Amino acid sequence: MPKREVKPKRDPPVAAVLSLLVPGLGQMYAGRPERGASILVAGIIVGTLALIWQTLFISFRSTGGFFPYRLALTIYALVFWIWQVIDAYKLAK
Repeated sequence: MPKREVKPKRDPPVAAVLSLLVPGLGQMYAGRPERGASILVAGIIVGTLALIWQTLFISFRSTGGFFPYRLALTIYALVFWIWQVIDAYKLAK
């Protein structure tokens, strides 16, 4: 008779708080380290690209062309952050 692997029970609120602090950490806590690492790496890459973009096009500030970019980036970051916190919570259930 094959042995059944028992997954340790994870606390969903703890997973959500961990993801709130560090993107992907809640997914790792919930038993999905690959998914958590992917989210963490995606956040680092997007954040780095945003900083590079911001420094390259800093002259747009005076022309007003920079505001829509910052607004779009802020909305994207908030949606991504909220999604990954909810995802961590659901994975830990």
